[in-house]
Amino acid sequence: MDIYSLIRANRRRLYALFGVFTLLVMGLSAGGVYILRRFLSVTIDFWFTLLLLWLLYFLYAVIRFALGGSWIFRRVAALPPEKADRRLENALHAALLGAGMRERVLLLEVPHPDINSFSLALPDGSYAVFATRGVAEKLPKREREAVLAHELAHIATGDTALQSVLLRLAGPGKSLARPNRWLALGRQSNIPTASILALSVLALLVASIRAREPFPTPLYLLSLLLLFAALASLLPFLLLKLMRLFLNREREHYADLHAAYTLRDPEAVYLAVKHASEDVRDLLLLPSNLDAVLFHPVVDYTSYRPFQTQPTMVERMRRLDENFPGLRLGEGGGAC
Repeated sequence: MDIYSLIRANRRRLYALFGVFTLLVMGLSAGGVYILRRFLSVTIDFWFTLLLLWLLYFLYAVIRFALGGSWIFRRVAALPPEKADRRLENALHAALLGAGMRERVLLLEVPHPDINSFSLALPDGSYAVFATRGVAEKLPKREREAVLAHELAHIATGDTALQSVLLRLAGPGKSLARPNRWLALGRQSNIPTASILALSVLALLVASIRAREPFPTPLYLLSLLLLFAALASLLPFLLLKLMRLFLNREREHYADLHAAYTLRDPEAVYLAVKHASEDVRDLLLLPSNLDAVLFHPVVDYTSYRPFQTQPTMVERMRRLDENFPGLRLGEGGGAC
């Protein structure tokens, strides 16, 4: 599959995800308004109320998307003020030349000893590639270039743009309350407490005043506000579930293959994946939703649970070996 086909597939994936998400929100909101009207016997027009609720939710999603990019840089705020390591810069330039890319790419170094990297789309149309200090210090030149070529492949195929849009809406997920705020444990997997609280208050409100005739309009508006709050707090939860469902697990294989062809060095890509997976002493733990974009995603300090949106590192190595037979003969290659 060529790059243009991958870009089109990512666009279709994004449209399908937002289509399913929109139908879910519209269905839940319509059901909520219908139940409220039936229990409270209000005379306000159903469709007027529902259209107003949909409009408010759309505005909320737009505002959340507009403000959503700031958390990424705020949570990765441990970046050093100086420029990235020259070894990383040289590797990025080599990868850019090999890929023939014209996109503006900002290189940022994360001061962490893990071997890891990820890329994000910026609001101005450019891209940011984050590489850890471990990539510069633990990998030889060929493998540094392989890691950065892998990130450029995600940019070229539209993976980075797709994931950045979803992350801006879904938010960071759970993270540790530590001074170093870009560390994170756990996954955002449970229904948000705010939704449960809003629905509980709404149920108590309806149960306590439903017998009143005529039903006060301000209380009906308060009921709608509580319904909106419940739906708004569900947005990250629903998007995260849909993101894990719609993201293509093959994208990592395509990025590895693209990097191998870009550099004309599949062995370097294979060894970079291998050495990153073996570097278990230093693990980069970012906000949990960013595990979908990491070169080497992890769950916590001790486990490597099968990734829900990515293949395992072993699978990636196996696929590379299948496409370029004999790579396992180079497993003895060391990082220096």
